[in-house]
Parts: sequence; structure tokens; C-alpha cells
Amino acid sequence: LAFGLLTWAIGIRALGLTLEDLRWRPLGWAGRGFGIGLILGVAPAVLAVGLSVTIGHAGFLPDQGGVTEYSAQLGKTFLLLAPAALLEEMMFRGVGQVVLAQAVGRLPALLILSTIFACAHLLNPNPTVLSLFNIALAGVFLGIAFYAPGGIWTAWGAHLGWNGTLAALDAPVSGLPFRIPMIDFVPGGPWWLTGGNFGPEGGLLATVAITLATAV
Repeated sequence: LAFGLLTWAIGIRALGLTLEDLRWRPLGWAGRGFGIGLILGVAPAVLAVGLSVTIGHAGFLPDQGGVTEYSAQLGKTFLLLAPAALLEEMMFRGVGQVVLAQAVGRLPALLILSTIFACAHLLNPNPTVLSLFNIALAGVFLGIAFYAPGGIWTAWGAHLGWNGTLAALDAPVSGLPFRIPMIDFVPGGPWWLTGGNFGPEGGLLATVAITLATAV
């Protein structure tokens, strides 16, 4: 809510930008843009985990709970992750990116804000140089999604798709563990390949997956 107010106060009132300028495409685009973004986020997350299982000796062990408990916890987790993803998009792909891109160009703006985006995760559990590089790369991916036809809706969907898929598979998200019933994710190794305790974002396989998603 605070960043929504700041978007209006700074972007619209102070700078005279329109909702179109700020990539808040009309609500008619919201569902489609969000859906496309969701697919763009889910696919590389599934790829990163799948490669970890096939190459990095990761796997799943049975855990307590059944389908009902799994579904209920997953719903709660998405209710937590959805506003968090939107908040980060408003912080790092909102007014700041639009204004910075006008000043220095889109690519330099993407690189600058993606570096700041990575630094914002320095205090997450178990960070490494590779994990921070991958988060910066994810920032570039989300920044490009921000310039897709769906605007911030697409970036939000991609962000939630990535985080939500990792959480649904019981894998840590940027080092933060999510306890999901029924399954227990084992990260395998070596850590530089699979990400170890930081989750898939900390490994080279995620670098491949995010790079492919960025190209798409």
C-alpha cells in the first residue's frame, strides 16, 4: 500500500507520468499479462529443479501430511508470496526503472536496478556470490518482463511463478525455507551446481534456466 501511494505521489503527481508510462497497462491486460508472466516464471523454476534432480542428485522424500494438507499450506504460501512479489516489482521495476531508463537507457537501468535487487538479498540465509549473481540475473529477466506487453502484470506473474513453484516443490526461495507437507526436497550437490541450502537460485543450473527464460 505504501509503495502504491508512492507510485501515485511520485510517478503521477510529481513527475506527471501516466499509468501507461509506468507500465500499469489497462485492467483488461491484467489477467492476460499476469498469466503469461506466470508461465514465464513457472517454466524456468521447473527446469532448474528438474536439472537438479537429473544432474545434481537432488530428490524428494516423503513427508508428513497428505494432499489436503499440502493444498492448504500451498494456498497459504501463495497468499504470502503474491503481495511480496508485487511489492518487489513496485520497488525495483516501477517508477524507478521507468525514470532511470529515461535518463540512461533501458539496458543500463536494468543492470543498475538488478544489482540493487541482488544487494537487497544480502541478509537472506546462506548467500553466495553465485546466488547474488543469479538474483541479479533474475532482476534482468523480470525487468525485461516489465517491458513486455503486459507491463508490471507480466513481471508480477513471472516473479510469483518462480517463487511459488520453488515453494510448491519444498525448495528454499532465495535462502528462505518453506515447510510444505507431503514432500521434502533434498537439494543434492555440489552446492555450486544445485544451490544447496540457498535453494536452486544459488546454483549454476538456475543460471542456465534464468538465462533461457530471459532469452524467451
